[in-house]
Amino acid sequence: MEPQQLTLGGLVEALDAVPRDAQLYVSGFGSTKRLNGLFRHRPFADGLALDPSLHEHDDSATAGAYVEYLRRVAFGMAYRFTDHREDQFLTGWDTPVWVSTRHDLSFNAVTGVEMVNGFAIIRTTNLAPEQGPSIQRISDKESIRRMRVEHLQRTGEDTVFAPNVERHLLHMLPGERSRGLQDLDEARADLADFEASLQAKKDRVAKLEQDAIRNDYLLGIRDDLPGITSERQHHEH
Repeated sequence: MEPQQLTLGGLVEALDAVPRDAQLYVSGFGSTKRLNGLFRHRPFADGLALDPSLHEHDDSATAGAYVEYLRRVAFGMAYRFTDHREDQFLTGWDTPVWVSTRHDLSFNAVTGVEMVNGFAIIRTTNLAPEQGPSIQRISDKESIRRMRVEHLQRTGEDTVFAPNVERHLLHMLPGERSRGLQDLDEARADLADFEASLQAKKDRVAKLEQDAIRNDYLLGIRDDLPGITSERQHHEH
């Protein structure tokens, strides 16, 4: 744990110390400067991750809203094992707090909350150079060979990269994977929101069409009412 890293309790106290109506942002993530949900990001160790987001949410728009959100949901969280084991390290007052996407391998320790130009800024320090696993499961030589295969398939060019370029590409791959998976999650969420909105619009149009037909039928502007047989309509007349 980073010496200056805040615990969950420390973050609550830091947020309580700034104006409740101050707009809340997190530093170090570019345009992804808002906060979304929370999750336990590592098994077998105590820790809680704040999930950065491109979009503002009601629970994280201001320092006051976010600290109340933390009080409601952040304490007693468990890591979700795929085999349904129980997590022995439920989050509490002394739990170290990080900022991380669900696919990010870096370790961004939350180190403070400060006011800047009227905004509340959650500060982070990236500890990835000192901590963090590698997810590469094959040798550098095999990974580079696969780069050539993929590059040939994508561009039609059988390129041999210079050794320094190979090292740079290998170094960049984990970060590119994390960003790509995060972008995919956000794109899927945007698509789901769009499809839900589109369906709601279709349902509204269908209802209004039925309302228009009903009104015209009742006023005698039209004599047919879709869904009712002609024999039944004649009987009702």
